[in-house]
Amino acid sequence: MTRTEQTRRRGFALPVVLMALFILTGALAGGFAMLRGENAADDATLQANAAAALAESGLQQGLSNRAGLGLAALPTGTDSARLTLTGGYADIVTTLIRAQSGTAPGLYYVRSRGVRTRTGVSGAGNAVATASTYATYNIVNLTVQSAMTGINGINKAGSSGLISGHDVCAAKPSIPGVAVPTVPGFTGSGQFMNSVEGSVKVTEIGATKTEAADAVPIDWDAIVNDGAITPTFDVPANGTGFPTAAWFAANPTAWPTIIVRNGPENETEFTLPNAGRGLLIVFGALRLNGNSAGWNGLMLVGGHLRSNGSNEVQGGTITGLNIKLGYNVQDNDVNELNGTKKYLYNSCHISNALSNSGSGSLRPYQSTFANSFPTY
Repeated sequence: MTRTEQTRRRGFALPVVLMALFILTGALAGGFAMLRGENAADDATLQANAAAALAESGLQQGLSNRAGLGLAALPTGTDSARLTLTGGYADIVTTLIRAQSGTAPGLYYVRSRGVRTRTGVSGAGNAVATASTYATYNIVNLTVQSAMTGINGINKAGSSGLISGHDVCAAKPSIPGVAVPTVPGFTGSGQFMNSVEGSVKVTEIGATKTEAADAVPIDWDAIVNDGAITPTFDVPANGTGFPTAAWFAANPTAWPTIIVRNGPENETEFTLPNAGRGLLIVFGALRLNGNSAGWNGLMLVGGHLRSNGSNEVQGGTITGLNIKLGYNVQDNDVNELNGTKKYLYNSCHISNALSNSGSGSLRPYQSTFANSFPTY
């Protein structure tokens, strides 16, 4: 073999090695690029789903919690609010399409634009999705039919105290003192009828508890299950967060809406910790004990009411509302243990209690929900 041939063979190896390196480098780079592309595609799907969830959360808040968003009960044209959520936010816009006319409700278009501000890929933009629906505004009727309405009947012990349908503030005509079904009716011991007064002492609003429940014009299902009333204080079954006597003293003009979630499922008895005022909605049973308990305004009780000792309620009281939901509710007791009690109709206190209750909500029309507007 000549020297020239040996030189040519040594020079051939280097280009081959370099070519192989280029091929391997390209393959590696392509693999990384493919991996980045797959990660970006997977992350885009995740962020799109997260944005859709934000949009739907915003839409639900726009329908049921306008007060919590700082909005008026109803928009007169178009209004909007931004709701900050974990991982992003939702912009909620409500537009009046058709104003209420007579018995025809108003028509509204509610849309929520969810923006996901987090991403798993560097440099990726925000994922955005929109959810929308048409809705109507349903006002919850909170008509008071008597000073004390017991869908579950009323059993009053003793003849002292007073249940009166005469308006304390003399702004409205008198109403019945007590409204109950025929069975179990209004019963008790002693000369208890002497402690009831009003346009009539007792009015019967149905033969049975079920008929009485139908006769009470309150959409309890909407309040319990659809969030038709927005509370100022949302209280769990254990009573945590219930406004104290000091809070009421420090806010003398406040008439809050308070919901206590102690039922209707797994109902427990909530004991009113102190006197107060406003709209008190108790999903389960309620107990008022002695001088520490009293209320000005309206009390709506899903279960039974146990009232012991000396206390006074001015406004209106309705008990046994869970019968509207098909639950069996115990009879209502107004007991005299160590003093007298008063349940007095006061239309001014009721009006004050309802003035800030937000007693209504937007309800979507069926088959109008849409969430097919994702962008990236």
